[in-house]
Amino acid sequence: MIRLVLLLLLAALSVATARARPLTVYAAFGYDRAVAQAFTRSTGIAVDLVHLSTGPLQARVQAEGRRPQWDVLWFDGDMPMRNMASQHLLACGWMPGVAYDASGRALLPADRCYLPVGLTYAGTLLVNTRRLPDAPRTWADLDRSALRGKVGMNNPAISGPTFPFVAGMLQHDGMQAGQAWFEALEANGLKVYPTNSVTLRALQYGQIDVAVVQSSAALGFAQREPDLRIVAPDPVAELPSDVAIGAQVRGAELQQARRFVEFLLSPAGQRAMQHGDPSADSNYQPLIRGVAPLPALARLHVSDAQRLDPTVWGAREASIDLWFSSHILH
Repeated sequence: MIRLVLLLLLAALSVATARARPLTVYAAFGYDRAVAQAFTRSTGIAVDLVHLSTGPLQARVQAEGRRPQWDVLWFDGDMPMRNMASQHLLACGWMPGVAYDASGRALLPADRCYLPVGLTYAGTLLVNTRRLPDAPRTWADLDRSALRGKVGMNNPAISGPTFPFVAGMLQHDGMQAGQAWFEALEANGLKVYPTNSVTLRALQYGQIDVAVVQSSAALGFAQREPDLRIVAPDPVAELPSDVAIGAQVRGAELQQARRFVEFLLSPAGQRAMQHGDPSADSNYQPLIRGVAPLPALARLHVSDAQRLDPTVWGAREASIDLWFSSHILH
């Protein structure tokens, strides 16, 4: 009888495993495919990876709404994650056994609806010192006449990692003064591009001399261009990357999703992240004890890291993006 029961349990487990479909992961990183492949090699669990840039990925999630096609979400930005949690799209309350450092613990939401994986900064300056020897040192420097038409940034309505930069400036200066600063930049010839890659190409081809981009993109691009200098004016807004599991995920798929999250937060997963895209996204600050950042991060000197409340600013994202489009892009 005991042998029969064991055989039945093994048979049930085999059926459950066989029924578990590939894990569907929506992600927006240059290293996500390398990580998915490393996870499959480590666990044998197949991953159906959907890779998009952050803005289009978030738009796809919102379009799917209550009929999500994803199991795991993974992208930069806790503000949209907080919005999705408020819409009851995320599974909350589960916490893996992970050794976060102090920064990681500070970014961990109380409801555990999403988990921080790494940290970059939303707005840093990448300056062409060959064309602009007198590099700007503060945010206030960007609207001076010497930089007329020479500053570029991403559109926060398209580039998900750019909205925290805009929100950070509005928080630091106050809404009215912050909006006035962006309007002063626009009057001084600010150029706005869709994403990091387009803004960086404009810098490379001399269309601009100063690019306001995410720190990981700046660090990666600067490795190939010796004349570029990275400046992190005070303050710079923190931009955590976060991972979440869908509220609809159940059974064997839920166990697979949790194993994927555990892998991301393990030393093996962090190694895959750091080796997957060293020219861009791999240049993040780890949040796991014992995991060192890539050497390129030694070029980034942040003295005033600004933490934004995702509940406050996530709720304002749509209205601020609309304001930016109507007042800065017109």
